[in-house]
Amino acid sequence: MLNASCATLAVLGVPFNNVTMDETVSLIEEQIREGGFHQVATANVDFLKNAMEDKGLRDILCSCDMVVPDGMPIVWMSRLLGMPLKERVSGIDLVERLADLSARRGYGIFFLGASEAHSQRAAKVLKQRFPGIRIVGRYSPAPLPLDQMDHEEILQRIEEASPDILLVAFGNPKQERWLAMHRDRLKVPVCIGVGGTLDSLSGSIPRAPRWMQNFGLEWLHRTLQEPRRLAARYLADALCLLRHLPGYLAATAVQPKKAANHSIVVQQVGNTKLISMIGDLTGAALDEFNSCSGDACREGMNIVLDMSKTAYVSPESLGSLIHLESRMRRRREQLWLTGLPSHLGRILRTGQLHNYFMTTTMVSDALYRTAKAEQRLLANFTPPWGSLREEAGYVDVRMELLQDVCRRIIAVEETEESTLVPAAFASAGR
Repeated sequence: MLNASCATLAVLGVPFNNVTMDETVSLIEEQIREGGFHQVATANVDFLKNAMEDKGLRDILCSCDMVVPDGMPIVWMSRLLGMPLKERVSGIDLVERLADLSARRGYGIFFLGASEAHSQRAAKVLKQRFPGIRIVGRYSPAPLPLDQMDHEEILQRIEEASPDILLVAFGNPKQERWLAMHRDRLKVPVCIGVGGTLDSLSGSIPRAPRWMQNFGLEWLHRTLQEPRRLAARYLADALCLLRHLPGYLAATAVQPKKAANHSIVVQQVGNTKLISMIGDLTGAALDEFNSCSGDACREGMNIVLDMSKTAYVSPESLGSLIHLESRMRRRREQLWLTGLPSHLGRILRTGQLHNYFMTTTMVSDALYRTAKAEQRLLANFTPPWGSLREEAGYVDVRMELLQDVCRRIIAVEETEESTLVPAAFASAGR
């Protein structure tokens, strides 16, 4: 999986892949060769503002296979967090690089969105600059709300063209929602929301001079071009940052840092991996955690993370946790964070992630919930072998194992609440 192959940094709760433009293009080519469906977002400050206000959009961005920073303010914020992103990866520059890749490798590109005139002009410009580019289709549907669009017609056009790369120019958040809505229908390896990139390529919206781009002033150039449309948007973006960023930076900065020593203890409880993280979750500890959690995912297991003795969680660590949660959701498996210290709870709240993860104060509670979920799954499962009696025996053996291990965990917790769990387990096993 792509997310496991490159570092991510959580900036205000959104995981950005820490990649250069060259690395982005290489990873996209890997996705094309892999096939399936991969959603890529080129996110700027407006994305962050929308994600802070819209849980559904934040969940979509967290589930993307790759999110790249399309704006210098994102890079600047990562520097304030102490883990700088390598560089800005702008949408328009990425599209031009993909046009070059198409010309060299023969990958098919489909343009969806923008006006017909701008889409046609953008295609003409790219064909002139990159002879041999394969633009296998273009379609500019009427600019309607999502619930009024003719989705079947759009999907049919894309399926008939069979592109390798789909560029969706509906603007954020519409383009991200449209892609997430149809992720199970789209048979396109790489789908990217590109906003106004086709308009810019058509020449209708001139780009800022290179020196303004380098200094992160492209937003000013755009505002001077379209003051009525963009001034209010950029002001809202700035106010959102002023409201949320200081608290997020403070929550990250005040974490306790212990010695470099760390340990990660892994236990198997039925179909759940219990991972206890002790000390700072960064550097070598993060690599070890990614390795053992990846193994659990490949084995189809639930994961319970005991964070009661976790000290420091870096933006990179939080990015890994976000991608782990997203990966397990797709597989319909459970990830629980337990025993969160107050400083980790503040990071989740200020990053608007407190409702993204499943959390509980006690390990035993999370194990009980994963066991109940496992029991429901097994109860609804009819194996292709043996009799119903054999199936029931399989369930009984699994539940006996879960009960035995969980009782031993509960015994050491010595809390009044934990004494309720064995009784609940006993009734669940009958």
